[in-house]
Amino acid sequence: MQTNGFALTEIVDLADHTDLFELLDNESVYTLSHQGFSAGFSSVKAISRSTGIETRRLLQPDLSPLDIATAIAEKLQLTVGFDWADCPAILLCHSHTRNQSARQLCDQLSEKLGVPSERFIALNYGCVGFIELLNRASQLLENQPAGVHIPLLTVETPEHWHDSSDKAFCGIVSAGATGTTLWSGPGHSLLHVETSTEYIPEERRKADVPLFWTEQGDMYDFRGQPEHKLVMHMDGESVFLNGVDLMLEACLKSYQEVSETTDRILIAPHQPSGKLLKAMIAAAKQIPISADFLNNLPNYGNSISSTIPAILARLDEVVENNDHAPVNPGDLILLPAAGICMDRLTDSMCIGRAALRWQPGRYRDEA
Repeated sequence: MQTNGFALTEIVDLADHTDLFELLDNESVYTLSHQGFSAGFSSVKAISRSTGIETRRLLQPDLSPLDIATAIAEKLQLTVGFDWADCPAILLCHSHTRNQSARQLCDQLSEKLGVPSERFIALNYGCVGFIELLNRASQLLENQPAGVHIPLLTVETPEHWHDSSDKAFCGIVSAGATGTTLWSGPGHSLLHVETSTEYIPEERRKADVPLFWTEQGDMYDFRGQPEHKLVMHMDGESVFLNGVDLMLEACLKSYQEVSETTDRILIAPHQPSGKLLKAMIAAAKQIPISADFLNNLPNYGNSISSTIPAILARLDEVVENNDHAPVNPGDLILLPAAGICMDRLTDSMCIGRAALRWQPGRYRDEA
């Protein structure tokens, strides 16, 4: 959908907060992957080659999702400057194998912030979660006066719903939390946003093998300790095949909407894994899509719905790390995403796309 003058204010994250997160390196991932019954990674170098990641984040052992939800909410309010009581809705994405977890986290956070719980909209949306937050917030703002903020929070703790010995996931997932607000005012202009659920035809899936599925049982946590929990599994080959195509589709649609402009275009895609990201970028350049692609995987990993806003929160750093020219006011940033469909695990995937006109400092200068 095209948006009507909506913009993101400031985007913040918590990645540098060592009091909240500890780092998990590839040596630790190698050890974890050999705990279970299936074959683990063949070497530490194989993890780097396969995932494109060197470090990821775990919650500190004595913390819960509520702790980082509270921390990101407080940081967002301090940075942007708004009153929670004036927000008609607060959107939060918290992905989990237990659908009620997002709602429970919203109820807990509402008590911390002193905001009625009915104002919170809980999403269990996976990798496309941030784009869906933008989509929902855009719809809600249609009926709101100018100056109203709708906070968008992502709070992801994938270690709570993955098995650390499952090498399909243990090398890529990372905890993360981000926050921003959408409003009708100055900031990073939202040009368009769209999400959808895509059915994957049988010929693009293995016979009798779901794309994703859950399993309850005795697993391992990400510190190597036994843990009974409900975890997510995936058919990596089918997810890779369809993920590349859906990410490319989202990228191309957004690019076609803005390609006639003479403005510089950057693409900040969801960061699923090194292999998938490289395949998508290579295919995009063959079309050709002329843009600067951003890879934030090496030191941040796949933090589910937090991956895209984490790039935006530290955009100058990411652009520099990718050896691109510095970002300038007015540059366009495309946000393609694809991944797990939490309410149709077996045969579908979600796809989303959005575009921003990057205008750093405009919210602070003009609001």
